[in-house]
Amino acid sequence: VTCTFNTTEDCNLRCKYCYEINKKPRNLDFSYAKKFIDLIVDHPEKFNQKTQKLLEKGIIMDFIGGDSLMDPLLLSRIIDYFATRILASDMSCKNRWRISISTNGTLFEREDVRHFCEEYHSVMSLGVSIDGCPELHDLNRVDINGNGTMSRILKWWPWYREWFPIESKGTKSTLAKSSIPYIFKSLKWMKEELGLKWINQNFIMEDSGCTEEDYKLFDSEMEKCVNYILEDPSIYWGMIGKEFLQRKEPDAPLETIGRCGSGCMPTLSIDGLIYPCFRWLPHTQKTADHAAGNVETGEMDSSVFEEVVTKSAKSYCTREEKCKTCIYEPACSYCIGGCYAEYGDFIRTTHICEITKIQCKWAEYYWRNHENTNNA
Repeated sequence: VTCTFNTTEDCNLRCKYCYEINKKPRNLDFSYAKKFIDLIVDHPEKFNQKTQKLLEKGIIMDFIGGDSLMDPLLLSRIIDYFATRILASDMSCKNRWRISISTNGTLFEREDVRHFCEEYHSVMSLGVSIDGCPELHDLNRVDINGNGTMSRILKWWPWYREWFPIESKGTKSTLAKSSIPYIFKSLKWMKEELGLKWINQNFIMEDSGCTEEDYKLFDSEMEKCVNYILEDPSIYWGMIGKEFLQRKEPDAPLETIGRCGSGCMPTLSIDGLIYPCFRWLPHTQKTADHAAGNVETGEMDSSVFEEVVTKSAKSYCTREEKCKTCIYEPACSYCIGGCYAEYGDFIRTTHICEITKIQCKWAEYYWRNHENTNNA
C-alpha cells in the first residue's frame, strides 16, 4: 500500500498546469508524522479492509509537496522514525518497504538535498519529472520568476544518473494543449539526449481547450512518434501502452471498479488529517470535505475510504451517455479526486475523450506492427 506524507505545500516552481490550487508555504509538523506512523503500525485495523490487505504485502512511503525535497531534514526524521517502528513491529511487511519521491529536479543544486538523496538512495525510488525537450519543458515548468528550468536539471543530471541509475532511465511527463507541437521532438530528445527508456506521459485531465486543429496536429505527432518507436522497440512510451487496446461493446455495462487506488492510499495532510489519497488533500480541492481520520485523536472513519472506492467506480461516476456507449471507454482515464475538485461530486470528467481516441488508434497501429515485426 502507498502511504503518503504531504510534508510541505511549498515549491520552488510555478508549473502552469499545477492542480494544487490552494497551497501555502507551510510544512508538516513532525509530531503528526509520528502519530500517522504509529497508527499504521499499531492500528492497521482502523483502515478499510482493502487497505489492510495491501498493508500486509508491503508499504511504499510516498513523500509529496509542493516538492518534498524542499525540507530534506524533515524527510530524514520521518524515515528514521518509520524504520525504527516498523522493524520492531510484528507486521508481515516489516522487511518490505520503500521510499518514493517525485521531484522537479532543480533542488539537486542544494548540497543538503544531494546529501539526503545519497544517504537513502538504497531504499528510495527518486523520479525526476521532465515534460520533454527544453522548449517544451520550459513552457510550463517555470520558477517563481517565470524562467524555464531545464538548464538547472541538466547541470545535475550526471550526478542523478550516478546515484540513481535505474530511475534516471525513466520519467513522468505531463502534457497540455501547449505541448502538442513538441511531442515528437520531445520523445526523440528524451531518448537520444537523456538516454531515457521508460517515458510515461499523460495529458492533464482538466479542460485545456483543445480545438479540432489541435487534435489534427496531435494525430500527426502521434504518427511520427509511433513510427519512431517501431524503429527502436526498446523504448517504453506510456502514450501507447497496452491499456489503450481495451475496448467494450456499446451496450455492455460499465465496470463496477474505479481506475486507480483512490480510497486505498491513506494520505497525511499538513493539518494532521488523513485523506483517501493525495488528490483529496485540502490544497488540491475547493472544499476539503473527505477527511477520514485525525492523527491527534487517533480516530478513523473507514466509511470515507469506502465511499471513495464505491463512488469512483466507472458504473457510478460515468454520467454522460456518450461515455456509456463508447467502445474506447475502458481506455479513457480520469482521476476521481480531480473530478470532485471540478464538480464537487463524483462525476467523471470527459475533457480528454478525443485525445484518448487518437491514442487508441495509434496504440492499435503500434502493437499490430510491433507483433508482426516480432513474428517475422
